[in-house]
Amino acid sequence: MAQLFDIIIIGCGFSGLAMGLQLQRAGDYQFLILEKSERPGGTWRDNHYPGCECDVPSHLYSLSGHPKDDWECVYAGYQEILTYFDEKCDQLAQQIRVSAKVQEARFNLEENDWQITLDSGEVLRSRYLVASPGPLNLPHIPDIPGLDSFTGKWFHSMDWPDQFELAGKRVTVIGTGASAIQIVPAISTQVSELTIVQRSAPWVIKKGNRRYSHLEKWCFKNIPGWRSIYRSFLYIAQETRGLAFLSPMLMGLAELLAKRSLNRQIRDTELKNALTPDYRMGCKRIMLSDDYLSTLQLNHVKLISSSVSGITPTGFLTEDGHEHDAECLIFATGFHHQERWHALPLYGRHGVALTDHWKRRQGAYLGTMVDDFPNLFLMLGPNTGLGHNSILFMAEAQVHWIVQAIHHARRQLGNYLCLSLNAADEFSREMQSRASHTVWATGCKSWYLNEEGHNTALWPGLSLEFWWRTRRFNPAHFESSPCVPS
Repeated sequence: MAQLFDIIIIGCGFSGLAMGLQLQRAGDYQFLILEKSERPGGTWRDNHYPGCECDVPSHLYSLSGHPKDDWECVYAGYQEILTYFDEKCDQLAQQIRVSAKVQEARFNLEENDWQITLDSGEVLRSRYLVASPGPLNLPHIPDIPGLDSFTGKWFHSMDWPDQFELAGKRVTVIGTGASAIQIVPAISTQVSELTIVQRSAPWVIKKGNRRYSHLEKWCFKNIPGWRSIYRSFLYIAQETRGLAFLSPMLMGLAELLAKRSLNRQIRDTELKNALTPDYRMGCKRIMLSDDYLSTLQLNHVKLISSSVSGITPTGFLTEDGHEHDAECLIFATGFHHQERWHALPLYGRHGVALTDHWKRRQGAYLGTMVDDFPNLFLMLGPNTGLGHNSILFMAEAQVHWIVQAIHHARRQLGNYLCLSLNAADEFSREMQSRASHTVWATGCKSWYLNEEGHNTALWPGLSLEFWWRTRRFNPAHFESSPCVPS
C-alpha cells in the first residue's frame, strides 16, 4: 500500500511554494511537493530571455511572510526573483521531489483519498490534493505553414537557447505581448536588423523602473516598519488602478493619458498610427515599458502591422502579400493559459476529468474548489488572475483559505470536503455577471476569454475583495456529510 500523505502539492512555482511554507509553519501536516522539472522555480525558471523582468513592483512580488529588503530595482529581473525563490525553497528541501511528473490524479471513493500516479509508475496517496500547475508554462506557437522549412534558427521566448549568438543577425520577433515588449529593447543593440511583427497594437505605458539607492535599501533594512509601510503604499497604488478595469468609462480617461504619452514619444505619423490600439485599454493586457517605443524608432528596427501567413526557408510571408528575410525567428506569442489544466489530468469522485466537467460550466469557487472533486484545491484557478496587482497576493489569500478549509474538514467532517452544486453554480453566475460589465467584455479577443467568450481568467473585482472573501471559511457552501456517489 502506497504511503498516505495529509497533503500533496503538484507544482513548485510561487503558489506551490507559498502553500508549502504555510503548511510548514502550521507544523502538523505531513505533506509533499511534486515538481515535474529538474528544479523548482515555475515561471522564473522557465523564462530567461534577454530583458526578462517582472511587471509588478518587487516589494509586492514577494511573499508577505518572507520579505526581502535588498531588492536592486523597483521591478526585479528574473534572475533576482529566481534567487529569492531558491532561498525560500531551501526551507522545504525535505518536502520537495523534483523530476516527479504527475501522469494523473484520481479521487478514490473506497479509500476517500487521492491517488496520484507519476510518469515513473509510482503511486502516491494523499488525503488532500493541491494542484498548482502555473499559468505560464505551455508555450503557444502558431500553426504557420512552412515553419519546418525555415533554414535559420527559430524558438519560443520561453525556450531561449543559452548558447545562441544574435550578434549581426537579421532577427524577427513575432508578437507584441509582454515578452516581446521586453525582448525587443534588450536585443536591439546586438542585431543588424530587427523586425517586429504586430497583429494588434498593445497599450504601452511608462514603467518607471529604476535602481534603489543605497539610502533606500538602508531604510528598508534598518528602520522598523519602513518596508511594510512602503509595501502597503505600493499595494494601494496598484489597487487604485484596478478601479478602471471595472469601469470602461473610467478606463477611457486612462486612454487619453496613454495616447498623449504616445504622441509625445512617437513623431512619425505612420508609426504612430500603427501603434495606436483600436480597442478599449485594459481589454487586453496593458504593457509596461520605458524603452520599447523608443527602440521602434531606431534606424535598423522595423514594425510590420500584418500577421504572418507563411514561413519560407529564408524568411516569412505576411498577409499583406509581402515577403521578408530573416535569419532568426523569435516567437513571443504567449502561452496556452486556458489549456493548462489539460496537461494535469484530474478525475473526480465519478471518474470524470476536470476538463470534461468544465464543459458544462468552467469555474471554481473562489478560484479554488470544484463540485464533485472532493478535497481538491486549485491554486490560481479560474477567475483569480489580475490586471492591476500582484498575483502572489491572490495566491497567499487562497493559501490562507485552504488551510482553514482543511482544518475544518479534519475537525468537523471526518476529512471530507465537498463543494455543493448550488454554491458552485451561484459563484459561477456571479463571476460571469460581474465580468460582463468590465473592460474585458468590451469586444477584443484575448487570452482572458475562453472559447465561448467568457472571462475565466481574471477576478472581476479588486484584490482586496478577494482577500476579504477568503478570510473566513464558510461551511454553509459545502456538503455536511462525507462525499458519496450520486
